[in-house]
Amino acid sequence: MSVSSEWLLVAGILAFYVQDSARLAYFDDVVVSGGRTWRVAIEATTEMRGRFLWIPSPLLPVRTTLHASWLAPADSAVADTADDLRAFARQLWPVRAGCVVAGLVVLLAIPYLLLTGAPPTWLLGGLLAWLAVTLAMLAWLAVRSRRLGLTRRRLATLAAECLLCPPYAVNLYRKLCDQRGFRGDPVAFAAENLPRPQRQRLLEAIERRIALFAQSSDEEKLLRLQQAHVRIRGTLDAAIMPET
Repeated sequence: MSVSSEWLLVAGILAFYVQDSARLAYFDDVVVSGGRTWRVAIEATTEMRGRFLWIPSPLLPVRTTLHASWLAPADSAVADTADDLRAFARQLWPVRAGCVVAGLVVLLAIPYLLLTGAPPTWLLGGLLAWLAVTLAMLAWLAVRSRRLGLTRRRLATLAAECLLCPPYAVNLYRKLCDQRGFRGDPVAFAAENLPRPQRQRLLEAIERRIALFAQSSDEEKLLRLQQAHVRIRGTLDAAIMPET
């Protein structure tokens, strides 16, 4: 195998990993992420045919990252709290640990072995390590599928993705976060958990996103955006004002 082919293989591995983690978000998408501290932000800024490209940090595959909509308030009876999100992350700690190990093997060890001309047996060992970790994560999910709300079809889809393309296994926790989503109003969550500067930045980002559609001829859409703007500003201003 020529050097150029080896570099192409490594580039392909990394490209598949990034491609699998990328999302085409709707204009009202907001990302709730964190762990000990939380961040609520509009992170997708590159517009592509009416959608917005979002690529999470490649170095944080096990960061809890949930998507929500700022446009319409959700049922407050099922609203997520910071403790709920931490409990979700703790519940899936074996998957998170497996994703870290899979990332070290697939994104670091195997590319290193390819580029240094390691013996084929070492590459085979790396692939077997990836396979063992991936099967262990999938088996853990299968045993707890009912508790996690995973249907057989969804579990089969995850298994196919992770087993057919090794870089996809690194994103397994992200896929589970996508399936869960954020429950409740992300703006209310931001008002409760974010410091004042971050709340102000979130408000400004939402207002910029609303301004993109200010010239729309759809009166119903404009009315909905105006109502959402009033609600969001009221929620965040109520949290900001006591600190001023």
